[in-house]
Amino acid sequence: MKHALIPTLLAAFFACTVSSSAQTGRQYIINHFVSDPGVIEAHLVITDVDGLGPTVTIKCYNNDGKLIGEGKETIPPFGKVNLNPGKYVNNSVVNGTVHISATSNIVAEYWQFYKKTNESWKNTTAVGAPAPGYERLVCPHFVSDKNVEAYLVLADSDGKGAVLDIVFYNDGGAEVGRLTQTVKPNGKVILKPTDHVKAPATGVVHITAAGGRVTGEYWQAEDQKRYQTVVPMGGI
Repeated sequence: MKHALIPTLLAAFFACTVSSSAQTGRQYIINHFVSDPGVIEAHLVITDVDGLGPTVTIKCYNNDGKLIGEGKETIPPFGKVNLNPGKYVNNSVVNGTVHISATSNIVAEYWQFYKKTNESWKNTTAVGAPAPGYERLVCPHFVSDKNVEAYLVLADSDGKGAVLDIVFYNDGGAEVGRLTQTVKPNGKVILKPTDHVKAPATGVVHITAAGGRVTGEYWQAEDQKRYQTVVPMGGI
């Protein structure tokens, strides 16, 4: 990718990010959920948009794309359901993705709380991504720093699997890392920037998917500053 194209592409990606944050739909992906009853209190929140009281079908997959649990729920008109995703996987210890489809428009979120008080600073939430996902994603900000815990979470969103071309640029637009990664159908991959950008850096990540579509988010936590945040990736 030529560096001269980066400002134009970023403008397009950011426009998509703004629109997707307010977008509703009938299919959503939760890119990352955890079932670990001894450590995590997790909430899957699905909200009715149209007042039609939709029925939602929920399918949980592990990171390799294996279906590990499923169920159906009915949302009250203009209401929501607030569910523990562990109920669909027999409260086993696992993490993966949640695929949600509904009979009318919804929005979806994932909330994660740590049961130990000394870990409560990591409590966070993530907005669900509209399916069927995107052929290109941008992560607007990443950090490669041994003192910062950072992850790219990239999920297959159309059941086809994909080969991902992932390029890291620093803030000035210079390429500082690159890799090719395969994500399995209905699966996900979790990547650490520090594994692929050897020098300390901040910047932007561009992801191109071949063969399928993906959704993604960026997780960043810092023990010293006591925060954890999740940022959705924009896509086209």
